[in-house]
Amino acid sequence: MKPQLQPQLTVRAIRPLVSGLRALGHDPSPILSAVQITEALLNDPEARVPMSTGVHLLSVAAEKTADSNIGLHLAQHAELGSFDIFFYIMVSSPTLGAGYARLSQYQKLINDSTAVDLTTKGEHATLRHRMPGGLAAPRQSAEFILAAWVRAGRVATNMDWAPVEVRFAHQQPPDALDHARFFRAPIRFSTGENTLVCAAALLDTPGARSDPALLTVLDRYAANLLAEAPAGSTFADRARAALVEEMRGGEPRASKVAARLKMSVRSLNRHLAGEGTTYRELLDQLRKELAARHLGDARVSIAEVAFLLGFSELSAFYRAFHRWTGQTPAEFRQSARLKPN
Repeated sequence: MKPQLQPQLTVRAIRPLVSGLRALGHDPSPILSAVQITEALLNDPEARVPMSTGVHLLSVAAEKTADSNIGLHLAQHAELGSFDIFFYIMVSSPTLGAGYARLSQYQKLINDSTAVDLTTKGEHATLRHRMPGGLAAPRQSAEFILAAWVRAGRVATNMDWAPVEVRFAHQQPPDALDHARFFRAPIRFSTGENTLVCAAALLDTPGARSDPALLTVLDRYAANLLAEAPAGSTFADRARAALVEEMRGGEPRASKVAARLKMSVRSLNRHLAGEGTTYRELLDQLRKELAARHLGDARVSIAEVAFLLGFSELSAFYRAFHRWTGQTPAEFRQSARLKPN
């Protein structure tokens, strides 16, 4: 079996980045050239590029603009119309929750293998972005995505609301003052996930520019695009599910995961490489995400967390966790005491 092709982005994901660069006074041409995106490609509404190209574009943009917070700043300054159908569907929806639900439903129109999950539990609602296998988007991409969600939500409701909490998978950057000024909410880093937490009641806020007639047209258009979109690449999701099962029996090994998927280790590695990841990256991300989740529950001891993650020794868990977050499990648990449920 041939490895699947790398997940693809549509140019709908690239255009806001270009718009933001121009709004900030930067010439996007050398940045686009560095990642081999042409003007003709940008003008093709159905053009696709490898997901790694979008990640690379943000990396190059950060370097060439000398702006280490470029993802956040692009989301703040991009022309809202450059977000294409997603912005217009958002502001045409009857409530903020309905708008976010549509972002989740139509996410495949931006990226054929990422997902946006909207869930409500008790007093809080969460909007989470995840890549194949539950992997988290890298820093600049994640900060752009979550800031764009908040900005669009504020415009849609005509309210300058603030989230309950913002969670990023990556480590805290040296300068997070701009993040604090924009989100105006507690921001947690090294959590293993890229998630926006809001008050559940906020989702019922009426859309300030709700337009049922326009929304019907946009829904029909988006549904047609979705039906024509290529199938997503989900092998990493299957491998992640197999990893979760293996963790229950001790330290997960690639050979056992491959056996669960009825293939050789070589085939496992080849398929994951085709989706832009590796077995080690998948395992590390899953462990990091689950560790942050378990450590948020004071009823689970640190030793139990290590066991649940498949570590044979507590010291190995401590070393890995410090590598992921720069903190010990106890320090992380202390900082997460006020985490919303």
